[in-house]
Amino acid sequence: MERQNEYEANVPRTGRQVSEVRDRILRDWREANEKGEGHADVQSFIRSVAANASVTNEDRGDVRAFWSYKSQPEGSSEVVEHRYVAQACGESRGYQVLEDSPAGRRLDSYHLWEPQVRRMLTRDFDVPSKEAVDLAPEVWSTVSRRYAEEAKGPVVVFAADIGEKSVLGKDELPQLLAHERVGKDGVEFALPSPRHGHLPPEIDELIADDPVRCQIRMEDFDPKKTTPKEFAQKLAAVSVPENRRAAHQAAISRLMSADSYPELNEPRGPDRAHGFMVAVDIPDRVPSQRPAEHLGHGVVNPVPELARTAEVER
Repeated sequence: MERQNEYEANVPRTGRQVSEVRDRILRDWREANEKGEGHADVQSFIRSVAANASVTNEDRGDVRAFWSYKSQPEGSSEVVEHRYVAQACGESRGYQVLEDSPAGRRLDSYHLWEPQVRRMLTRDFDVPSKEAVDLAPEVWSTVSRRYAEEAKGPVVVFAADIGEKSVLGKDELPQLLAHERVGKDGVEFALPSPRHGHLPPEIDELIADDPVRCQIRMEDFDPKKTTPKEFAQKLAAVSVPENRRAAHQAAISRLMSADSYPELNEPRGPDRAHGFMVAVDIPDRVPSQRPAEHLGHGVVNPVPELARTAEVER
């Protein structure tokens, strides 16, 4: 919470704060050009940071942490962005975290997602307004893919549900799944999977298994926009471990038997505990809803408040 509060306090909202961001970008751009990089405009300089600056913190180990969205840990009065959980564990356990790398720190300090900064780029640097809006998702996509490419082995993911438009879902996980040193068996989730009340417990358990979970997106089983048969088609394309193949086939068969989620039988079963976070009290189930349409690096997660029931509709 301290990390989150400190960061929020520095988000540029006032004219003075936006001017500080402008001066920082201008200073860094000039320094790059003095070194002979020759960036004609500020947007090409920012793109060069994403494409070339180091994505590795030399003071950390080989395990890379990834994150998306936020949740409300047990005992906390507020939701916490998973970024800050990842960074806290990065510091205590030596994990790599993108925002702690040279490239991540610099891009983060530019606050490119903020509307005030986008307007400043257009006003002070003549960046076309559409390009100013598109710049943040573009450069974070670039740097995130590079960060994933540098993985040297298994990785740790701090996320609940994964949105297909999030950087984790769109850029990082596809890169990690194709990575010869990671793959589906090299992705471990630090946080428990949400309980999706419209799915039978055994299907929910299947998609909570880390090698399956990293291939599923929350849009695949959105009860408002999909049917069980549509989800079955998505699930059929997922590669599962040998010990999950029978459960995989049973899940597909059951989903194909129903035309709507209410038709699926939903017996209650024991929650799946996840003991990864040593000495951190996190609820077995994190409430989940569909997030706002946001292309950020997991900036907004779907948890307005911590529900106290075992089943929460998305």
